[in-house]
Formats: sequence, C-alpha cells, structure tokens
Amino acid sequence: MTVSTARLDRGRLARKDPEKSPLILVSSIGNPSPRYDGTRHSVGHYILEKYCDTHGFNGVSTLGRYEFRTDSTSPLLFYHNQGYMNVSGDNLARPWLEVMMEAESRDMNPVLVVISDELDIDVGKMKVRKQTSSARGHNGLRSIQSVIGGGYTSIKVGIGRANGSKDPDVVAKYVLSKFSPAQLEVLDGQVMEEFSRVMDRMVRGKYIYE
Repeated sequence: MTVSTARLDRGRLARKDPEKSPLILVSSIGNPSPRYDGTRHSVGHYILEKYCDTHGFNGVSTLGRYEFRTDSTSPLLFYHNQGYMNVSGDNLARPWLEVMMEAESRDMNPVLVVISDELDIDVGKMKVRKQTSSARGHNGLRSIQSVIGGGYTSIKVGIGRANGSKDPDVVAKYVLSKFSPAQLEVLDGQVMEEFSRVMDRMVRGKYIYE
C-alpha cells in the first residue's frame, strides 16, 4: 500500500484553527540537482535555496529520514523536493506525512505550500494560487494532486515562454534551458523581494487557508 492511500487524506484542506498555530511546509518542485540547477523548470528550487540562504534558515530539522531547513523561531519548514518534476507527488508524499505527524505531536495546524515554475507568467512576476486550484497542465502539480490532493497553496514563479510559443517541442527544450544572467538578476531582486513578502504574510495566516 502506498503512502498516499495508507495515510494521506487526499480530500484534506488546510483550515484555520484559532487554537492552533500553523506549521508550514514550503516545498519546491523541479528536477534533480546538480544536473538541472539553474534551469527554468527548477526555478522553485532556486528561489527556495536563495531565500533560505539570505534569511537565516540555516538550521536543519530532521523528521523521519527527511531534512528540512528552518530556524529556531519560525513556523516555516523548507524542503527541496527530490527526484523528477513529473513524479513530484510520489516524492513529496512521505515528507509531507512526516510534517503532518510532527504538527499533530506539537498541537499545530499543518499547511503545505508548493513553489513551481509557470510558463504563462513573465519572468520577474509570481502569483499565489488558492487550494484546489487547477494544475493547468503543469505535470509536477498534477502529480501532487493525484497523490496528495489539492489541499495546498501554490506559489507560481514566472518563467515566460520562448517567443510566446506553445509548441510542445519548443516548450520542452525551453523549460530545461538555463536563465540568462540578466534574468537571474531579476530573480535575485524583485522576485525574491516579493517571495519574502509572501512568506511574511503566510506566517501571519494570509493565503494558506484560502
């Protein structure tokens, strides 16, 4: 029996509980490091690691056999999801289960946030999407929904399209290509600033129960 069918409630949604503080798992999805580091499809990994490096999340919390970046005071746990994008759900299921069990033991409210790339958002922009939102053809999010369900908040980081093309062959090549130096500057600047604001708001309860 798989983790998803044995222990995960695929219909579970994060709901605000005034008596419990949130324990927020923020997971990036993409393709394996180091081979795909810096590619557009793995922009979620880039943003997560950059944020942790620049905001003091240098501690490690071990739950089961999984390690999460954290600090001593924040309710945020950051996880660089392993494996390939198309099987994100299978690879995230067990870490998420560990966080849910940890939240239960600490009388906290478990919340899942997923960072992914988005072709239909320009580089330099990002969007927060509510629980149960459509995966819109994103294979990583579809995998998560099939295994874990739609009870997660999504942070979509824009990567744009190659000349606006929707040709599958063009898209496949484009998402596995690397950002230009100029685009990396944009990610390091305005995208990181917006991501930081979103994290601050989530800690205060914004977005995560919507």
